[in-house]
Amino acid sequence: MVSLLSLVLTGCIGGPQRPDPTEVVTEYLTAIAAGDASTATALDAAAVEEQHSGSTAEEVGDFDSLRTDAVLQGAESLITDVSVESRAAKVDGDADVRRVRFTYELDGQEQDASLQVRWDESESAWVLTQSLTLSMSVDAVQSKVSLEPAPFRLGGVDEVFAADPESAPMLYLVYPGVYHVTADIPRGLLARGAESAQTVVAEMPGDAFVQFDVVELPSH
Repeated sequence: MVSLLSLVLTGCIGGPQRPDPTEVVTEYLTAIAAGDASTATALDAAAVEEQHSGSTAEEVGDFDSLRTDAVLQGAESLITDVSVESRAAKVDGDADVRRVRFTYELDGQEQDASLQVRWDESESAWVLTQSLTLSMSVDAVQSKVSLEPAPFRLGGVDEVFAADPESAPMLYLVYPGVYHVTADIPRGLLARGAESAQTVVAEMPGDAFVQFDVVELPSH
């Protein structure tokens, strides 16, 4: 009896206790809030692939170029005041799948959302099955039926994205934030009164759309 009690107390029966499922969500949100895309993308890589595998977005979208430290740290503002609930609810009664609720602020607005996590036995860890990413498109628009991806820059980043409209993706994945987007379009092609720079709030759960009105598409 003493030997059995010792085994129980030392955790040898039933295996080690699982960590708190909220920890991975806290780490993930903390990374996004700190502009640490390297950590965030490492945590949500499998979730992003699973979410978009086989979808139209997979064929026309760029999932990686705007999910970088440079882009995130160059944003005008990121999520703040992250608060993760201490309890993670089971999904459909499954102890291996949990939903973690949280709040944060972005651009002065409080947001309430949740992410799903799953226990990965091979990793002995909770992993994200959903990501805090959303789609952003940046287009040059001549009319309702005549548009194409617009070459653009983001604040704090020297690179020109979608430099070749013919091969540019139709959308990008980004983390929530306020981004300064500047069109890399000759001034003479912009429509009268059109601004060459815009500020866009990329926020869940919708997508972010940036439109630059032009008199002629840049690729023509």
